[in-house]
Amino acid sequence: MVSGTSSTTNSNASTGSSIISALGTGSGIDSNKLADQLTEVNKMVQVQRLTSKKTLLETQISDYGLLRSSLSKLETAAAALGSADTFNAKALSLPDTKLLGITKLDAKATAGSYQLKVEQIAQAQSLSSGTYASASAPVGKGTLTIRLGDWNAGLTGFAVDSTKTGGTITIDDTNNSLTGLRDAINKADIGVSASIVSDGGSFKLLMTAKTGAKNEIEITAAEDGGAPGLANFNFNETTRNLTQQQEGLDAQVRINGLLVNRESNHVTDIVDGLEFDLFASSTTETINVTISEDKSIAEQTIRDFVVAYNTFRTEVESLVGFDTEEKEYGSLHRDPLAKNLMQSIRNTLTASVPGIEGMFSTLSELGIRTELNGSLKIVEVEGNTGFRAAIDNNFDRVRDLFVPQTSSSSSDINVTKFSAKSQPGTYDVVITQQPSKGQLAAANIPVTFPIDTTGKDYSFTVKLNGINTASISLPGGKSYATGAELAADLQSLINLDSNLKAAKATVAVSFDGSKLSFLSDSYGASSNVEFSAVGADMADLGISVGAGTAGTDVAGTVDGVAAFGFGNVLLPALNSKAEGLSLTVQPGATTGTINFTRGFAGSLTSLVNDFLKTSGLIKEREATINKDIERVEKDEETLNRRSEAYRARLMAQFQAMESIVRSLNSTGDFLDGIVDRLPFTSQNG
Repeated sequence: MVSGTSSTTNSNASTGSSIISALGTGSGIDSNKLADQLTEVNKMVQVQRLTSKKTLLETQISDYGLLRSSLSKLETAAAALGSADTFNAKALSLPDTKLLGITKLDAKATAGSYQLKVEQIAQAQSLSSGTYASASAPVGKGTLTIRLGDWNAGLTGFAVDSTKTGGTITIDDTNNSLTGLRDAINKADIGVSASIVSDGGSFKLLMTAKTGAKNEIEITAAEDGGAPGLANFNFNETTRNLTQQQEGLDAQVRINGLLVNRESNHVTDIVDGLEFDLFASSTTETINVTISEDKSIAEQTIRDFVVAYNTFRTEVESLVGFDTEEKEYGSLHRDPLAKNLMQSIRNTLTASVPGIEGMFSTLSELGIRTELNGSLKIVEVEGNTGFRAAIDNNFDRVRDLFVPQTSSSSSDINVTKFSAKSQPGTYDVVITQQPSKGQLAAANIPVTFPIDTTGKDYSFTVKLNGINTASISLPGGKSYATGAELAADLQSLINLDSNLKAAKATVAVSFDGSKLSFLSDSYGASSNVEFSAVGADMADLGISVGAGTAGTDVAGTVDGVAAFGFGNVLLPALNSKAEGLSLTVQPGATTGTINFTRGFAGSLTSLVNDFLKTSGLIKEREATINKDIERVEKDEETLNRRSEAYRARLMAQFQAMESIVRSLNSTGDFLDGIVDRLPFTSQNG
């Protein structure tokens, strides 16, 4: 019995010890690995949700980039349709010739046939100085006043061209040499070039004007008494110390029998929109030039737009619709902005263009139809209509459909600009104050012509549009035979002033038979003419110190709302429908009706620009998506913190369990020792 009891006891003790032993000195479990696995399972669903959301948002950012690129291509195609040059394109034909070469054919050129004969090419006047021992030889100090105009055949009379300003050259210690004078003339950029020519060991200054009979040079020196010499460059009615090598000549071209003169051999305005260079003249050769309309440019541009739109639709459909290649919906399928964009473009394609009435106010009337799948198709012929008939028979209406148009019922009120904020429509304009220029009328001239300046003090200072000139003087020793000649000289001298040239301010001087009048070139309240100082003899010319009458800014209303006027420009009120339009108003204007339409191209590009511009809708949407991505990333950080805390709690629980298990192991070892020491149970007994 005792033996049986002993055997049973040993068996139970051995079993308990085996369980504890199986757990090891601790639990025998890899706590770190188990904690990691439990933590991963706990956060798996949320991680997948956040990852899916972030992936979608990042894909949307990428796809908005693709959408932006596709939209830009569509905008480019639409912009080409909105250019008047596209619909005004011209073709040119002319025979081979050595007399001239075409340099530009502009869309504004008038179609027609022209017979051209080049009878004389333009030539530039050139003047040469006396000889100098070297290029660094001093020339004297002081100033040279250079004016442009026309010398008579004998070089005894010079008629200044008051439309050309000329300039004043200053020679001082820094540039007192032949080289310094050359460089100063060239730097002045007054229409005269200078070069130094070596002539058998000596040097001469060669001055060359621009081509043209009225670009010939007059030079008047004012010497520094301590360093004379500049008088050697005088070339005026009193003294001519330079030698004329060749005179200035105008080009002479006969067009359809009419003889016209031009200063330059680069002719830009004989036929509006046609520019050409003259190379030689001929008394026998006639050049037949034909300019015709070229509708093919506009037609191809329209076809290119249709292709561009269909490409755009295909590219964007995979983003906002079902992608047949990927067999899934695009990332922007549920994006409200992308869907609104596509719907807005579709609406523009099918809607009538605001401001256009009658036929050809929609693409469908032109023969461009929308298919069931949303693509565009050109219907070439449809009975008596269709795209071909529209191009061939109603080209002007086709142009009006696409190109922005402005018109005015008054020739004195012109629409010169419009902006993205300008709304198409018809607006009534009422002028309540006329624009005017500042002017000054001198007193009647008390002396009779000719007026001789010899020994007279005809000096003065002018304040033009608030800008003061330096002291100006009529040249001494000159006789003015007429008031017109005096007016031309005064205008030239005033406009020659460097302060006025810097401000691009000019004055027009005229003579009405008894007195001089001075008219500012600008409109507005800041426009005025004033003589702030006059010489002792200026009363001979009817001129005294005093200001004239200031100009006025235009004032008026557009569509019944007060507009802002500056000079002769009238701007509709901010936030009005006509905002962004700019009207140029001429004196005499009273009322008028203006009309503005963007055309199809303008409407579409304006719509697209709302999405594409720097502060546009796509940019705003991308900013919102990026903020959503940042929120997802913060949620990921929060989830990671929670998961770390969860894992920490698991590890604390595992550590508590390990402590219990170690305690049980210690108890098991203690019990095993007691059993070994009991009688009849000892392993040694």
